[in-house]
Amino acid sequence: METPRLDLSSVPNSTPQSNREQTSGPKSRPFLGIRFDCCRTYGRIYRSDSGMYYKGRCPKCLKKIKVMVGSGGTGQRFFNAS
Repeated sequence: METPRLDLSSVPNSTPQSNREQTSGPKSRPFLGIRFDCCRTYGRIYRSDSGMYYKGRCPKCLKKIKVMVGSGGTGQRFFNAS
């Protein structure tokens, strides 16, 4: 019996190639996964149309967060916000 797996990536690798080609819909927007320490919850923040920053809010208390995109950035997609 397989162990259940939680995949929080934006493009799961477990989806067969044939299924990915068949799905049609809006293009996915780049996001960052954020663990908000204020409410101990997870949320996503999405990149702005200009591509200069990511912004969003804590899903519980609505505290704002803005993350600038820089030239010497990181490949990480998940962060903690305090």
